[in-house]
Formats: sequence, structure tokens, C-alpha cells
Amino acid sequence: MKKIYPVLITLVLLSLSVATIASGYPGDLSPEYPWWEYNNAIDPTDIIGYMFGHIFDDGKVTWNKTGDEFVNIDWINRTDYVFDDNRVNGQSVEMTLEARAFIPSYLEMKVTGNKGQTGLRSYGPGIDTKAASSGYLLVFDNEIGGFVDDRWNMLGHNPHSEFDIQNDQVYIQGCDLFKVEVYANDNYKYEVEAGPLTSEKGSLPLHMRSGFSMQRFGGTFVFDEDGKIFEVAEKEACEELTVYHQFRVPYGRNIAQGRYDGTIVFRAYTL
Repeated sequence: MKKIYPVLITLVLLSLSVATIASGYPGDLSPEYPWWEYNNAIDPTDIIGYMFGHIFDDGKVTWNKTGDEFVNIDWINRTDYVFDDNRVNGQSVEMTLEARAFIPSYLEMKVTGNKGQTGLRSYGPGIDTKAASSGYLLVFDNEIGGFVDDRWNMLGHNPHSEFDIQNDQVYIQGCDLFKVEVYANDNYKYEVEAGPLTSEKGSLPLHMRSGFSMQRFGGTFVFDEDGKIFEVAEKEACEELTVYHQFRVPYGRNIAQGRYDGTIVFRAYTL
């Protein structure tokens, strides 16, 4: 710091000399303003301010100003913009695509008797699958199914069972208890269609009782005319159904001996 003092003293003396010379100009040669103000310089008499204000000058001058006074095209609004930085203002593109699936329909039914099972499947709309039982037969015979009363209670199965066929309500039970299982992936209905068994000697009404378990059956339905339908159940899509059926025919004074034939249709279809 001691070496700087001579430089400061020299600068002070030079500044005083310049100030003396400037004040001694003739009237016509003197500037309108002091030359240091005219050139936007600081007062050289402010030695400390001048030294520290310009001792580090590098000869480069820049400026940056903003404001409404700096306008070349008045319809451009420089303040109305979005800062283009995805870290601040993210962007995206999006398209909505509709999707649609068509699931084909499926229907299945299995009919199981004491000695066999028949299965049927239908794949797709408009497909009607039909089959007849093979290898087994619903037989009404006093030695197989036996005799039952009006409430389906067993009375016996002796070929020579003695009943008052005029006063007693006696029936011959079918040889099978049928179990029917149905499934569909659409709303569906299950029904049974039948009619009386017939022969050249007359007709024999067919009786049926149904239940959703083997321990609990409903009332008796009589197929006493051709094409009669008993609507068992209607189910929602993908619901399974299991139903049990028993059949019998009357054994009475007005029924002639002999063979009687008929058909029973277990049917399921989508709605």
C-alpha cells in the first residue's frame, strides 16, 4: 500500500493542472459546458471517484434496456408468450381410439340319467345343436321304476303288486332320475317339452316333477297334450343351472294294457 501513495499524489497534481488549464481558455474557445460534463465523464476533481470509477476500464460498453418506448412493430406483444421449456411447461399429444370386442355365444347342456349322459354344445349364433339319447331309454315299468303314489312315495316294484286301480291313485315311475346342467355366456332359458305317450289303444298322460336339488322337488306338471311346454328357469349370462327331473305315468282302470311311446325334449336357448 505504501507504493501506491506516489501514484495518487501524481494523479492529484495532474488533475489540478488540467483543471487550471481548462479554466484559462479564452472566452470563444471555452466549451459551453465543462468538457468533462460534455463527454459524460465524472468530475476529474473527484479524484477518488474518478480513479476507482475508471482505473479498471476495459474499453467495452454494453447496455440492456426494456420498455414500451422501444417499439418498432407495435402489433407484436413481446409479453404475450409461453416460456418454451418442457421442464416448466410440459406438452403432449393425445388421440382417443374406440375399441370393441365381439365375444361369440356359447351354450352347453348335459343330461345325465342312471345309465348314461348326453352332452350338447352350440358354438356361435345361429347354431342349433340337437341330439337323441344313445344307449339308454326312459322306461316306465313296474319292475324297474316301481309304483308310486300321488305324492311320489314308493309303493313297491313287484310285478304282481296288488292295488285297487279303481280307488287308489297309483303311478308307474320312470326308471331314471335325470340331472340337467345348463350354461351359457348369454341370457338363456331352459324348458321341457313333451306330450302324452300314445299307442293304438289310446294315450297316457306324462307327469313330471322338478327341483333344484334331489331333496326338494316342486309340484307335478302334467303333459296331457302334444307340444306342451314347462318353463323351468331363465338365467343371466354366465350363470349355471342344475335341475333334476322325475317322470311317471298313471296306472288306472281306464288305461289299456300295452306299449305306449312318446318323446321328451330338454331344451335350452339364448334370449
